[in-house]
Amino acid sequence: MTSYPYWQYFLAIEADFAATTRYVEICSDNYKTYSVEYAKLLLASASEIDVVCKILCKKLDTTANPGNMDDYRNCIVRHTALSDEKVLVRRYNIELEPWKTWKGTCNPPWWSNYNKVKHQRNQYYTEANLKNCINSVAALFILVIYLHKAERSNARLEPRPELLGRESEPGFMLLEDGYTVPDFR
Repeated sequence: MTSYPYWQYFLAIEADFAATTRYVEICSDNYKTYSVEYAKLLLASASEIDVVCKILCKKLDTTANPGNMDDYRNCIVRHTALSDEKVLVRRYNIELEPWKTWKGTCNPPWWSNYNKVKHQRNQYYTEANLKNCINSVAALFILVIYLHKAERSNARLEPRPELLGRESEPGFMLLEDGYTVPDFR
């Protein structure tokens, strides 16, 4: 297996998130459930998103000098169809589109809430919830796959995630053999 540190880190975050399902079922009724564990996972996954976005921008445009999520959005949307990607939480049959707001000029709500938790946790602790956490982990999943494609790697991303992936319907992220990320623009 080829060493792929961003994939390995994503898998560690996803495994920690999967462990929370022993205590809180993934369903819309529980989306507002917040905890220290969700805060930890939201901070870890969104921080890694910041890192991967910056690297992906440089891969897509060597002249890019992105400094924040607005810069990442402008670069990545110009070169990819990332905002159209869907992720399926397989065990729960829940569809997520964590980058959907990038079709416009807005950053995702989970990103804004991550920043609130990061900078004003005492006031916004309730934003460290299941909904923001699962969307952030799903967003990282998509980004790492796009980074893998942008690096033109032939290595397989293994092992596979425990919760996230896609089934055979078009438009879902897929790691199974034969799936390709849509071509960059």
